[in-house]
Amino acid sequence: MMQSDQSNFIATAFISCSLRPEDKPFVDFIEEILVAHGIKPYGTVGRYSVAPMNTAELMKLNILSSDFVMVVATPRYIQKDLNTEYSKYAISEMLHVELGMAHMADKPLVVFVKEGTEVGNFIPTVTQYITLNGKKTDLLENWKLIGALLKSTYSKVSIKR
Repeated sequence: MMQSDQSNFIATAFISCSLRPEDKPFVDFIEEILVAHGIKPYGTVGRYSVAPMNTAELMKLNILSSDFVMVVATPRYIQKDLNTEYSKYAISEMLHVELGMAHMADKPLVVFVKEGTEVGNFIPTVTQYITLNGKKTDLLENWKLIGALLKSTYSKVSIKR
């Protein structure tokens, strides 16, 4: 499913994601969706990009040089409300940092959420997102919606070029 010819890509997406081994199958699953739509995964510090410099600066540079930012939200922490004791599985603070950088850079944000992951308060205020469980049947059920989201994102990107 992965394309190897660089000329087949219509856009680049900075991938904001976990680098933990247990999250790799879901991150790979989302990247395959991008590649199937002609979008090149790009820029993830520690995955696609390494340099002898401050990682926050490298994130900023890679976000600025991408067409849009793709967040792959997987659970990292258990967050617990101290008053109600309600707990949830939440994303890494670094994903929030990259989201903020992307928003400040006026980059379109596309978010795929692994089922059972709470994305916090910021994401729903700046973009819509799609929740998937990583199974092929779920992917097929959401394929039209995914295509529409990526087409809409590409339309925004191509206007800015």
